[in-house]
Amino acid sequence: MIAQINTGRGFGGLVNYANDIAHKNNVIIASAGVSTTTNATIVASFKAQARIRPSLKNFVGHISLSFHPDDTPRLTNEFMAEVAQEYLRRRGIVNTQFVIFRHHDQPHGHVHIVYNRVDNDGNAIKGDCNFRASASVTKALTREYGLTFGKGKRDVRRSHLKGRDAVKYQLYDTICAVLCHCHDWQTLRTALAARGITMHFVQGDDGRICGITFTDNSHGVTLSGSKIDRSLSLVQLSRTLGIPENQVHLSSLISDRDETRTEVGQSVSLLHGSTSYNEWQHEASASSPVGSDEVAGGADNDGSSIGSNIAEAVAEVILQPTIAHISGGGGGGNDRGWNDEEKEKNKKKRNGGMRR
Repeated sequence: MIAQINTGRGFGGLVNYANDIAHKNNVIIASAGVSTTTNATIVASFKAQARIRPSLKNFVGHISLSFHPDDTPRLTNEFMAEVAQEYLRRRGIVNTQFVIFRHHDQPHGHVHIVYNRVDNDGNAIKGDCNFRASASVTKALTREYGLTFGKGKRDVRRSHLKGRDAVKYQLYDTICAVLCHCHDWQTLRTALAARGITMHFVQGDDGRICGITFTDNSHGVTLSGSKIDRSLSLVQLSRTLGIPENQVHLSSLISDRDETRTEVGQSVSLLHGSTSYNEWQHEASASSPVGSDEVAGGADNDGSSIGSNIAEAVAEVILQPTIAHISGGGGGGNDRGWNDEEKEKNKKKRNGGMRR
């Protein structure tokens, strides 16, 4: 069972939708404090109580509860009314007017709860729009009543999604579609780029890769992999691609085949593709942890530690000048380069001149 929560300022349109017998084949299965003779009397009842607290702008409450299709044989009107009212009680939506409408226009059973956010004592109902609290209650009720949990995002009807939710599911569908044909990070990045999705690694304060994000370029929306779906987190994707979690760095973006047949410059081109230099610079910084074998830190490195591995060469020659060590604020370590020393000398000269 899942819940969708909305608030508004007018009961008229909502009641006409919820109690649209001609198109929704609906029935009122429970109510309290409302005259349900007609849509007009329902609206009049709600409005009269809402006037008690004119300062509350969004006095209309609307929650839809949807059940899994597998639960259909159990979904009598009485059962759905009981579950819906228990949901209201646990959410703290009590001592107020409500009407519960059951619709039969979809393959799955669902109800629409219309309630007054001004309670019977004239107080505003608070906390009813907390989505996390709602999810916790629906999960508990699904478990306690022996209902069916959804099988994941594949059961969600995409045509009913709007805005950010629609983009989220588009990202999920596209990533899952290409993932089965990818064998490393680079093939995944390339496949997604061809479909208008940019993949970035997220670098933590300690320089290690700690996450992954995906951007839908057509909508300008960026979401972390774990926000799209748990299966698309950095850890889970690493496992799917067969890449050890402790090897999520720059070298994993270049396949063994590409390393053996490319020059250093070609490897750089392979990494940033058609993106701008600044974009690639950001991606490369997020893909190679400071202090790892690929990046030799400090100003004392003269390039002699560069081995024959192409990935190490790319990181050493190209990335080192562009990655700044991020300190946790506790000091320690010497990260000064030649430019810092020159600045220090100039500063001392200026200060000396001022003292004279």
